[in-house]
Amino acid sequence: MTASLYHSSTGTQAPHCMHVVGVGRTGAAYVEALLRTGEIEDHLADPRATFAALVIDIGEQDMGLAQDYASAFVKRLESRGIPTDRFSFQSVALPVPSKEEFFEGMNRTREFLKLEYPRYYWNPNFESYVPKSYVMPKAGEHFPRAVAKGIYANAYYAGDRPIDAALRTFTAQIEKAGLPSMVTVCFSLAGGTGSGMVVDLARHLSNVKLGRRIPVIGVGQLPHTGDPDTYRDAPQLYTALNEIDCMIDDDKNAGVITVWGDLYRNPFTGGFFVVNPEQSWQRLTAYTTTGEPDVRQFFKETVTNRFVADSFMRFVVSDNGRNLFRVMRPAGMTGAPHETVPSKSRSWTLFDVAKLTHPGVQVLPGEAPSKWEAVVEQWTHFIPKFDGLKEGFKTDFAEVLIYGSRNMDMGKIAADFRGMMGKEYLLDDESTLQVSTHEFFDALTSYANVILAGVAKTDLEAFWASQKTYETLSWEEKLNEHAWLIDIGPMLSEPAIRFEGMAGECIWGCACWVVVPYDELRGDKLPPPNRKVILEEGIAAMTKTVVSTPGGAAEKKKANKKDVGELVNA
Repeated sequence: MTASLYHSSTGTQAPHCMHVVGVGRTGAAYVEALLRTGEIEDHLADPRATFAALVIDIGEQDMGLAQDYASAFVKRLESRGIPTDRFSFQSVALPVPSKEEFFEGMNRTREFLKLEYPRYYWNPNFESYVPKSYVMPKAGEHFPRAVAKGIYANAYYAGDRPIDAALRTFTAQIEKAGLPSMVTVCFSLAGGTGSGMVVDLARHLSNVKLGRRIPVIGVGQLPHTGDPDTYRDAPQLYTALNEIDCMIDDDKNAGVITVWGDLYRNPFTGGFFVVNPEQSWQRLTAYTTTGEPDVRQFFKETVTNRFVADSFMRFVVSDNGRNLFRVMRPAGMTGAPHETVPSKSRSWTLFDVAKLTHPGVQVLPGEAPSKWEAVVEQWTHFIPKFDGLKEGFKTDFAEVLIYGSRNMDMGKIAADFRGMMGKEYLLDDESTLQVSTHEFFDALTSYANVILAGVAKTDLEAFWASQKTYETLSWEEKLNEHAWLIDIGPMLSEPAIRFEGMAGECIWGCACWVVVPYDELRGDKLPPPNRKVILEEGIAAMTKTVVSTPGGAAEKKKANKKDVGELVNA
C-alpha cells in the first residue's frame, strides 16, 4: 500500500521513488548522473519501488553515455537478483526534420491544440511562429527555442507520436510504484533544445499525464563563464527565465490561466531549482593550465558539468528522497495546503554546487593538513563571489550540506560555513540555517551544496546580462527565442499590443495577451525585498478571517469585567 508523503503527527516520512526526465545535452548528463549513484539501485531492492528515466534530445549524439549507464544499471540489478522490470529507461532521439516536414507540422498547430482544448478558438490569423525563411540546423548544433518547441510538438502530436508514447510509458512506470514518487525534470536554462521543449513537456507530463498528483520538480542549470558564447548571457536565457517565472509565481501564473485556462497552471508542482555551476568551474580551472587549449577546455567543461550533475543527483537520492522533499517544504512546494503560504515572485530555489578542493589542484595528497584546511577556508569564502546572485540578496531559510573526507576537520568547516552564511545570506536572527556534514568517498575532493530559498529571477545576475543581449535582437530573432504560449499567440517577453501595461505581444497582431504586468516581467518593478515580506503579507491576509472562540481569553476578559461591574453596582 502506498504510504503518505508525510505523517504530520509523528514527523515520519515515507521513502520516495525518484524518477527523472532529461531534456537536451545537459538533461542527459543529469540522467546518467542518477544512474551512476549506487543509492538508486538500493532503492529498487524494495519491492514497492520503481524507477523511470527518460532522455529526449534532437539527434542521438549526446545520449551515448546515458544509454551505456542504463545498460550497465540493468546488469547491476540482475547481479543482485532485483527484478529488472522495476526499472524503465527510454531515450528518444528526435530527427531533424526537412524544412517541408517541419512547416507542415507548424501549419497543423491549430489542429494539434484542438486535441488538448476541445473549445480551442480556431484563430483565423494563425501563422507559423517560426519564420518560413528559417534554415534548420544540424543535430548537435544550437537550436532556437521556438524551433525546438516545433520539433517537440510534431513528435508529441503527429504521426506515431513518439513523445506522447514515451511519456505514457514513463507515467505507467510511476503508477506501478507502491511508494510515493517525485519526478525531476532537468535541462539547461540557456540551451535552446532543453528550455524550448521543457515548457510543453512539463505541462504534458505534470498537468496531463500525471494529473498534478505528485511533485514534479524543475531543475534548470545556469551557464558558467567557461561555456561558449552561444549560452553565456544568451537571449534565450532571458526568455526562459521569464516563462518559468510566469509558471512558478502564483500571481503571474494566475494571470496566464485567467486567459488561457487550467492546462497552463504551473506544472512544477514540487518547485524549481536553479543550479549554479560557477564555483565548480572556477575551482577546477583556477590552477589548470597544462595541455592543449582546446583539449583542456573540453576536459574542464566536461568535468565541471558532470560533477555538478553528480552532486545534485546524489542529493536527490539521499535518504530515499527525503532530503529533497524536506528542503522544498520551506519553499512552500511540498507542504500540505493548510500549512503553505505561497512565495509568489520568490519561488525559485538556488542550488549552488560549491567545490572546495579538486584532486591535484592547488594542494596535493600528503601535504600538511593545515594547507588543506587553508584551501577549504579560502574557497568557502569565495562562495558569495561566485554564487550568481546580485549583491544584497538575503533569505530567511538556507541549508548547507558539506561533503569531505573523514580526515578533514568537518566541525571547523561547518563553523566557517555558519559564520559565512550568517554574514552573507541570512536576513536576521530569526532566519533558519541548517548545516550538515557528510563523508565523501574521494579523499581529495570536498564540496558543499548551498541551498537558498526565496530567490527571485531578478536576483540572478544572469537575468540582467541576458536581458541586455535580448534587447539587441530584431523582432524576428526575439520571436525565435520564445517557446511557452507562442503557439497560441502571446510573445511573453514583449509588451501587449492592445492592453497597456500588460505583457504578451500577439505575434499575429490580434488580441492575445496575458494578465501579467510588463514592468514586473521585465524587472523594472522589483519584487518585495525578501521572501519574509511575502510570507507576512500572506499570513496577514489569513488572520482577517480569524473569529473569536467562545469561552476564549477575550470572552473571559469581557465576562470578568461584567462581573466586577455588577459587584461595584451592588
